[in-house]
Amino acid sequence: MNILYITRKFPPSIGGMQTQSRQFYDSIAAGNKVYLIAWGHSQLFLPLFMAYAFMVSVLLVITNKVDVIQLGDLVLSPLGFLLKILFNKPVLSVSHGRDSAYAGILYDLLVLCPAKKLDRIICVSNYIKERLAARGIPENKLAVIPNGIDIKGRINNCLDKDIARRAIAAHFGIMLTDKKIILSVSRLVPKKGIKEFIEEGMPRINEKNKDILFLVAGDGPQAPEIDNAIRRSGFFGKAHRLGYVEHDSGLYNALFTASDVFVMPNIKVKDDAEGFGLVVLEAGMNALPVVAYEVDGIAEALHNNKNGILIKEGDYNAFAETVSSLLSRPDLRLDLAKKSREYVMYNFSWDRIAGDYLAQYAQLMEKR
Repeated sequence: MNILYITRKFPPSIGGMQTQSRQFYDSIAAGNKVYLIAWGHSQLFLPLFMAYAFMVSVLLVITNKVDVIQLGDLVLSPLGFLLKILFNKPVLSVSHGRDSAYAGILYDLLVLCPAKKLDRIICVSNYIKERLAARGIPENKLAVIPNGIDIKGRINNCLDKDIARRAIAAHFGIMLTDKKIILSVSRLVPKKGIKEFIEEGMPRINEKNKDILFLVAGDGPQAPEIDNAIRRSGFFGKAHRLGYVEHDSGLYNALFTASDVFVMPNIKVKDDAEGFGLVVLEAGMNALPVVAYEVDGIAEALHNNKNGILIKEGDYNAFAETVSSLLSRPDLRLDLAKKSREYVMYNFSWDRIAGDYLAQYAQLMEKR
């Protein structure tokens, strides 16, 4: 199959969408001819990229046999709609979360209206599908395919815990001896709930576990607020913002191996949404148990008591109690970690997910 894949979120820029885009491309390209048009830099230049992508797309479709056009997200819907009119090819888009939540007259006109004209929108969760249906996207054009993870690249990726801790201690200058480590890896934006977790969750966990460390890997616009929350809450020395850590680097993987519990204390935020929660799969593949709030689409990456534990949104007492229990009970922690890894490997491998995309393409091509 010959596929034209256009994405505005691609490495070297960083984020969950970028990771998904790269791994999607690698998986689909393994058995198909994929023409990639990608942008991996600031979104300030998006209008220029759209113009460039349109011209290159026209050239590629004219000079090559293109069966299907796949867009990276709904923001590219105007481009997809134009290509559909010009060439009558099946055009699909992915919806990751924020593109289903953002509101505004211009956004509805310029993005959602052309999105309704596409052949199929692949939602990374049922939560996203419901949001788009509520905003007028015909349900027969919506399908759900979760994000995947590179199983082959991670199956032998578990480091020794002591070695991982020594590497982190040496790099960041943090003493980890005899510490119980809680980890978060994310872009530092309000929906991740990191500031609130420091203010509300950490004190409750600290009451039962005096030897905890909270490591926050990532960067983003809320970084100064998180630094202030650490100082105000009196957890300076127990909570550390590590800054950006390159995805899939040795240090990145060492953080998962060295830690005891991974947390996703997300909160609901207007005009934004957690469409899936790809980092849940990364934690699972690194045999790290996850505790998360049941917010937005997280429940479709994290299935309760299978690859983590879900807590009712905003219940910091239950969240802290669950984290504390895992920290104090190695047997529970290790059992959940083993189950998580097996569950993620079976249900979210890119080989399996890529096959679902190809099935969608074949279905649309049959209708032509």
